[in-house]
Amino acid sequence: MIYIYGDSHSNYSFKNLSLPHRNFYKNSITMFRIGRDSHIENFDKENITKDTDTDNLIILSYGEIDCRCHIHRQVNLQRDEDDIIYELVNNYIRAIHNNTEGIDANVLIVGVIPPTKKSDYENLHGQITHKFPFIGSDEDRVRYTQKTNKLLEELSNKNDFNYFNPYHHYTRDDGTLKYELSDNLVHIGDNTYFLEQFIDLYGRRYQ
Repeated sequence: MIYIYGDSHSNYSFKNLSLPHRNFYKNSITMFRIGRDSHIENFDKENITKDTDTDNLIILSYGEIDCRCHIHRQVNLQRDEDDIIYELVNNYIRAIHNNTEGIDANVLIVGVIPPTKKSDYENLHGQITHKFPFIGSDEDRVRYTQKTNKLLEELSNKNDFNYFNPYHHYTRDDGTLKYELSDNLVHIGDNTYFLEQFIDLYGRRYQ
């Protein structure tokens, strides 16, 4: 059985997944919050049962909100961006390890989706307000996302977690999200490629 935990991107990216799964996503949850509280929203070890035919797989997908606004807020407080990202990702991975330790399941960490270009969003929805913040330039948010994903991959490998990042298909040359493949907000709209890559990975590693 596949168990999915994450923010709203877990809903959009895995929608119409044909494999047996349960999606426990919860909107607006940050990577920072998971690491700070050492608590995965809606996660309960009792929900994860042993399947005699296939291995259990726990999927976690967080970080878009952090890269879109919270990292730059900390930079504006004169903190070094590498220190911010190092602390963010290390606390997140530690929380996942603490919550999944002793469970008979594989763990898969999903990378962070490429950031939405501010002008793409504003062309459709008008000027961005504090209710849906984009903080930092497009270049800043691309850099934060790339650094976060690099560290996620490194720490996933060190902790015997698998890492999954099929977002090259959704990424422009400048590192922003291809808006024609989005939901016209900040999520994937057409997730066909995402699902194809995940199903291929699942078949090779977990079946």
